[in-house]
Amino acid sequence: MEMPALKQPVLWYGDSDEVKVGEFCIAIGNPFGLQNTVTFGIVSALNRPIRPDLEDLIQTDAAINPGNSGGPLINFRGEVIGINTAIIPYAQGIGFAIPINAAKEIIDELIKYGKVIRPWLGISYLPITPQVVSRFSLPVKSGLYVASVISGSPADKVGLRAKDIIRKFDGQEIKTPRDLKAFLSKKKVGDEVSLTILRNKETKIIRVTLGERPTE
Repeated sequence: MEMPALKQPVLWYGDSDEVKVGEFCIAIGNPFGLQNTVTFGIVSALNRPIRPDLEDLIQTDAAINPGNSGGPLINFRGEVIGINTAIIPYAQGIGFAIPINAAKEIIDELIKYGKVIRPWLGISYLPITPQVVSRFSLPVKSGLYVASVISGSPADKVGLRAKDIIRKFDGQEIKTPRDLKAFLSKKKVGDEVSLTILRNKETKIIRVTLGERPTE
């Protein structure tokens, strides 16, 4: 099967939003120092989370081994659809790649600053589950319960408090921590956003300017 993009000196970006489960893919990398190793498989699943900082991944059964991380996951048009990043070590045929559309969003930052700059509110929170509702006698069944606010953080500067319940982000409903992370990922440091919160059964709208997430 001809792969026209591979005739070029560089690989072309694909559109990872158009990737479908079941389509063929190829992983390229240097596992165990074996340069330019190519493995073949299919896209097994999409939007897979494997830990809090790695979500919405492409799952593939193309063999990915230590040394493959950072290599491209390519479709049969020769386009890069992902960046190989992780495996489940005790399983076979379960590897993961960061979708290329997500990677493209941070490439300019890496080139300019040498690091990824993430927007930050400066809070810790709990997802509102039936257990959390019962424990804290909450009047709602969805949203994020603010457990603490970091002193000096953007949230602290505008008066967000522990025990507040975040209901919306820029008018969009928040049901899970994943929702908040998704909304924040589309923002930049310095952007002003609105948080709709519930405090003592009263709805308030707080505007906050996002800061830069501190390095850990």
